[in-house]
Amino acid sequence: MNFFNMSRLESYPVLKKVYAIMRLTTLALIAFSLNISATVYSQKTKLSLDVNNQSIKEILYLIENQSEFRFIYESGKINLDKKVSVREKDQSVETILNRLFAKEGIKYEITENNLILINPAEKSNNLEKLVAQQQKNLVTGIVTDTKGEPIIGANVVEKGTTNGTVTDLEGRFSLNVASDDATLIISYIGYVENELSAKGKSSLNIVLREDNQALDEVVVVGYGTQKKINLTGAVASVKGEEIVKRPVMNASNMLQGLMAGVQVTQPTGQPGSNTSIQIRGMGTFSDAGSSPLVLIDGVEGDMNKLDPNVIESVSVLKDAASASIYGSRAANGVILVKTKDGGTKDGKVEVSYNFNMGFHSPTKMLDLVTNSADYMEAFNTFRINNNYGVAVPDAMYPQEEIEKYRNATDRNLYPNYDWVGNFIKTAPTQMHSLSVSGGDKTRYNLSLGYFNEEGTMEAFGYKRYNGQLNVVSDVSSKLKIGGNIVFSRGDQKQEISGATNYFLCVTSQAPTYRPTLADGSGRYTWRAYDFEMCNWNPYYKQKEETTVTNEYNFSGQAWADLEIIDGLHWNVKGATRYQANKSKGFSAKNIYMLLYRDDAVKGYQNTSYMDRKDEETFYTNIHTYLDYAKTFGKHDIGAMVGYSNENNKYSWLSARRQNFSSPQTPEINAGSPSGQTNGGTSEEWSMQSVFGRVNYAFDSRYLFEANLRYDGTSRMASGNRWGVFPSFSAGWRISEEAFMESSKSWLNNLKIRASWGKLGNQNIGIYPYQAMLEFTGNYPFDDANLQQGVAQKALNNKNIKWETTTTTNIGIDATVFNRLSLTFEVYKKLTENILRKAQVNSLVGMTAPIINDGSMKNVGFDLDLRWQDRIENGAMKGFTYGVGLTLGSFKNKVVKFGAWEDGGNVMREEGRPWNTFYLLQADGIFQSAEEIAAAPKQFGENTQPGMLRYKDVNNDGVINNDDRVPMEDGVFPKCTYGFNLNAEYKGFDLYAFFQGVAGSKVYVTGWGVQPFQQGTAPTKDQLANAWTPENHSNTHVMLGDPCSYSHPSTYLLQDNSYFRLKTLQVGYTLPKEWISKIGLSKVRFYLSGDNLFTFTDYEGLDPERSGSGTFLAYPQNKVLSFGCNIVY
Repeated sequence: MNFFNMSRLESYPVLKKVYAIMRLTTLALIAFSLNISATVYSQKTKLSLDVNNQSIKEILYLIENQSEFRFIYESGKINLDKKVSVREKDQSVETILNRLFAKEGIKYEITENNLILINPAEKSNNLEKLVAQQQKNLVTGIVTDTKGEPIIGANVVEKGTTNGTVTDLEGRFSLNVASDDATLIISYIGYVENELSAKGKSSLNIVLREDNQALDEVVVVGYGTQKKINLTGAVASVKGEEIVKRPVMNASNMLQGLMAGVQVTQPTGQPGSNTSIQIRGMGTFSDAGSSPLVLIDGVEGDMNKLDPNVIESVSVLKDAASASIYGSRAANGVILVKTKDGGTKDGKVEVSYNFNMGFHSPTKMLDLVTNSADYMEAFNTFRINNNYGVAVPDAMYPQEEIEKYRNATDRNLYPNYDWVGNFIKTAPTQMHSLSVSGGDKTRYNLSLGYFNEEGTMEAFGYKRYNGQLNVVSDVSSKLKIGGNIVFSRGDQKQEISGATNYFLCVTSQAPTYRPTLADGSGRYTWRAYDFEMCNWNPYYKQKEETTVTNEYNFSGQAWADLEIIDGLHWNVKGATRYQANKSKGFSAKNIYMLLYRDDAVKGYQNTSYMDRKDEETFYTNIHTYLDYAKTFGKHDIGAMVGYSNENNKYSWLSARRQNFSSPQTPEINAGSPSGQTNGGTSEEWSMQSVFGRVNYAFDSRYLFEANLRYDGTSRMASGNRWGVFPSFSAGWRISEEAFMESSKSWLNNLKIRASWGKLGNQNIGIYPYQAMLEFTGNYPFDDANLQQGVAQKALNNKNIKWETTTTTNIGIDATVFNRLSLTFEVYKKLTENILRKAQVNSLVGMTAPIINDGSMKNVGFDLDLRWQDRIENGAMKGFTYGVGLTLGSFKNKVVKFGAWEDGGNVMREEGRPWNTFYLLQADGIFQSAEEIAAAPKQFGENTQPGMLRYKDVNNDGVINNDDRVPMEDGVFPKCTYGFNLNAEYKGFDLYAFFQGVAGSKVYVTGWGVQPFQQGTAPTKDQLANAWTPENHSNTHVMLGDPCSYSHPSTYLLQDNSYFRLKTLQVGYTLPKEWISKIGLSKVRFYLSGDNLFTFTDYEGLDPERSGSGTFLAYPQNKVLSFGCNIVY
């Protein structure tokens, strides 16, 4: 019977990884091993063991780990559970086994392929007879995984005997069995054991299915790892290979839709932009924010700048039980990123190269009017309506000018210029990643990455260079050391005023002129007519006003793990991180923009200037802890205690000068010192912490865990500096109970769990408890010289204390038929003592102090459902497929706030969601003067037909802001979800990922919503459906409505729910027999699409945005790409 089993494997996680890597990378070694004699190998191979009070089975396992030997024995015939001690150094396997079995009544024999057959002593004389009998029937076959890849080193054993073999480098085996009706047992670590009859069969094709429970068994948690089946907290995890299925540059974006309760939003498609992540909703309304703590290999880092190809796994700690070990940093959840450390059993070097070339285009774009004659007529209508029906001849297009455009033969002089179409185009992007890994006792992974993303708006672009080296070394059986060095550089180019403002410039232009003058001189156009409205010429902005920001990120860490005694480990780690952002914005020329056909008329003028800003952050972290884990019979006990010290220093320096004499001198000193400005400061905080954890499990059925962290921060006054953050959790594995025995054939795991804990939040600025003096300007104190003056501008509060978040979580985990897995959780998250500015009267004359006042609650649920299967028979035999669903939903409520606040279109009040919409109820559009006369007076305005009509909610006969209504629906999404499909068949693979948001609304204003805002052309839909005396629309107000856009109403509230095909990828992996001839182990090509289709009622642009506000934002990207992955 197969010696290996998953329970033993989990005791040696390094061995599990070695076996997984061995399957792909030890072809040459195995081929060589199969051609040397067992005798020579056994004599030359020297082993060292230092084991105290371990079972014989565990010692045999260690021998396998150090060598190519495999043990085969007959289950139930030999007692291998006896505890013994072995201390041998550089001894042959025969010497060790002779001493090990001397008093145990066990005999062994080393056969071909380094198999060691072990038997009771009294049966050893029959071994030759048994082997002779087995020569009668020869069975051959091949063992593969569900992808059709051969499994190297799989165990094939005749049931009830010690007769067995292992598969070769092609997954093939041959075995002489004792009878023609023999039963074979085929097994391999990480796969479900397969038992089948060889009766009437001389050749077998055997497929082993991955043991999903085993593959997911170990997950990364705070300061260590745990078996997933023993987790009592809310932890979601995803493997690196699943993350990189989306070929995008930002690793944070790749988490979108993959884990329930984790809301990932990409606010814009700007190259190099960061991603917003929230875990289980908005936790606080303070300036501390709702962003989670991100730890990369245990140290705080920026996932946005990380090369996605180096990620091994990502774990998200969603409740207090899992996150409280990080105390005051974990109120908004924790994201743990583990990077690859490489290594193979035989030390073979593996080289992997990934390439992707993509093309970006907007997912959705405004369809603006680009016909100049249509625009001019609509503009005239706008002018008249905006002036309450009275024409403004000096600010309107004469009819003869309109006709020049309508009937033009020279489209250079009288163009129909499409500003959006010419300034927003398809742009290329490319990604390259190269990694080299290897090593046995010392393992390493070196990775290099290059990413280049050009913007769909030419004024924007981003390049990033990544490098990382991870090294782990087993110095001895007791000591392991390691470390890594990570470097990235990002070069971000953008128009100097930013992405949103530049997009406004693109849209805020009339189609009546081109970017440069009609005379072909290349000078920049202002307008075609001086009465037109416009923003800055985007072509000028693109060419003359550019900011380049160089981002430098460097981090390094070193650690050691020493096993002091059996089960007790001492871990120490030191880490540092340096970040620098150096930006330079340069507008080199003193330039006038001119009228399109008359360069004598000057428009906007620019004075040359340069802005420089340097920012630096230096962070250090040292932590150490003792970790103890031991099993006593049915009792599993674990304990951990540690200490951490963190320090963070931030500084910045800026300067500005104007009037540069030449564009060839892009340095700050080349500008005039007259009117120059500069500034700068530095700030620092530190934290000390003591933390601990206790675990207990009885018989793998009853689970308990407690965590405690004691944090002290410099951001609080000495009396309130320290905070205690505990958590408790428990679980019950119902599937392991005796009364569930009859269900084990289909129920693999069933666990219920519950947790409670308290977390903190210290992100409240630097020392708000202190009375800070600020420089306020220059003063002539002595009537002769100017000197800097200082004053206290903000009130301080020495009594502020920790903002705390208490989380309660109840969950259920289930696995059925080894195919279907389910995780369902409900939670309540309550944040109290929120650090916010006090509500004081403006007559105080100073900024309000920070106080502890307010609380917020989130209640919700998370669902994760997955199915993975393979067709074993029929025409589609070998077809592997899977589906997955993640769903998260929560409700937000302000529990305690104080006096309610009016934010114009939102309100903040106890008992409602944060920033509840507070809007007038649009009730159609006035169609006639009679309707207006019969309706309540609206804001005392000169209301005209074609303007919005509002409901008189309070029935006082007057429409004003008192008629606004709180609207809770859509403030936060009803749910976020993701749905994925995967399939593989004969080398082909398919991956489809759908993602969406339901029940979300945003209040949007300005360009793109309000026609002719700063000259922006209306959309074709707005023009066609706008109210006119001839078209009594009840959905679109008249062009130029002077009133309706001035009042917050439901007319500007849009539903931005959406459902989209986020990723579709089709790939093909070349057969191994093709590529092995040139030394390659894997070659895969693929085609991929991102954001391919979006279904939404949101008008004009992409619905994925950061929230309410200005309608325009840098367009989201649809990506079509192709790529390859080559492994040597």
